[in-house]
Amino acid sequence: MCTLNDDISEAEEAIEDIIPVIDTAHVSDSNPICKKCGCQETYISLRSKNNYCKTCFLTMTTHKFKAALGKSKLMKLNDWVLIGHSGKVNSTVLLHLATRESMSKKLSLKYKVLHIDDGMIKGQSLEERQQIRNALTKEAETLPFPVYTISLSKSIAHIIYDKIHLIDTSEINVTEEDEALRKIFKDLQNDTARDELLKQLRQKLLVSAAYTLECSKIFVADTSVDIAIKVLGDVSTGRGSQLPFNVAFSDTRYSDLMLLRPLRDFTEEDIAGYAHFYELHPILSSRESKSPFRASIRSIAKRFVQKLDSECYGTVSTIYRISGKISAKIEELNDGNANGMIDDNKCVLCELTLDSSPEEVSVVQAKLFSKLVSTVKDFSVNSSTNSLCTFEQTVNEQIKEQKGSQCRCTINCNSPKNEFDVGKYLCYSCKLIFLDSKQANSLPGFILDSIKRRAQIENLREKIAGFLL
Repeated sequence: MCTLNDDISEAEEAIEDIIPVIDTAHVSDSNPICKKCGCQETYISLRSKNNYCKTCFLTMTTHKFKAALGKSKLMKLNDWVLIGHSGKVNSTVLLHLATRESMSKKLSLKYKVLHIDDGMIKGQSLEERQQIRNALTKEAETLPFPVYTISLSKSIAHIIYDKIHLIDTSEINVTEEDEALRKIFKDLQNDTARDELLKQLRQKLLVSAAYTLECSKIFVADTSVDIAIKVLGDVSTGRGSQLPFNVAFSDTRYSDLMLLRPLRDFTEEDIAGYAHFYELHPILSSRESKSPFRASIRSIAKRFVQKLDSECYGTVSTIYRISGKISAKIEELNDGNANGMIDDNKCVLCELTLDSSPEEVSVVQAKLFSKLVSTVKDFSVNSSTNSLCTFEQTVNEQIKEQKGSQCRCTINCNSPKNEFDVGKYLCYSCKLIFLDSKQANSLPGFILDSIKRRAQIENLREKIAGFLL
């Protein structure tokens, strides 16, 4: 389905009229009885039927946070936790909850905060990015733990150890890495690919920063509506098999690092009410925090979920609770991560398992085959259906083979940097991001490094196997 930008803008305006703005809480006017303690001083009404006084509401939300961490039994004494802070209201609430919890000293967790500056991709000017940094610096002065910042453009660098620094009001300048990252996003053909790449680069940089700052846990501020949007977005972009990792409370794809979602059970009204009563002021408003890629699948899924949930209570909770029941073979990946033995079977971008083996006919292979047939003119079905390996070849690979005689490059065309080798090391959904890219060699540096390393290992294995035989 195609959606014009004008239609999207009109749809967004219509939805904003229906959905209450998250920055404000719905405070009841009639003072009914509190559902919890029975007192008459009710200050908030959730879904216009669950009435709470201020004390009971804040106790309930705080208990949600503590219960999420306690029942998982994943937190250990004096664990270092990195909190991803975007400046939105949900991450602001997460910071406040972590601050209050650190003062109580019941969990004895140690926190560090990281802000990833992605303004160069979202179309923000230098002045807007500077204002955000200044606001973050002012906010950091009120927090009992250090706040770091790093630019998203550092994700294409080979090493980030010296790129993370404590946040300050130093002037932001446009760097060569910023321009290189903009070019990578510009070369992508649609908003869905750009949105997916932004999501993956942010998580990749967050994980790399956690290793650098020596943190064993990462907190992200995904709420129930974020989980519901991820469910629809992942299924629509070919990440259905990755749902147990992307929407669960704990993401265990990394061997010695765990990504947790302590706000997973929080609704938008919970977040708005908490921010209202504690007078929290997020750096980014709901309008400023919108995705710049309005025509992406995830943006469309977000508008659909929010509109449906405003009309039919329980939509969000139904979607994200059903997601936890979707079965997937994740035990093998967890065991493999613990033993460090399956790196060759992991996507270099999202670090989850690659698709089915070439010997198995799968939906992924069928979709690639359909794409191949519909885009390549000179194609012989009889000669290509003899091997399932042909199904895995991308359109770019076929074009490269047809134009091989015209290639005048001075480098080795079999180098992993070429686009027809990239797909071998990417899962289906990550492969779609770069499938129609104008420049394959403009991939982020860590992807090229990982591909080169794996290609060298495979080459060594082949040589050793040939020597032994």
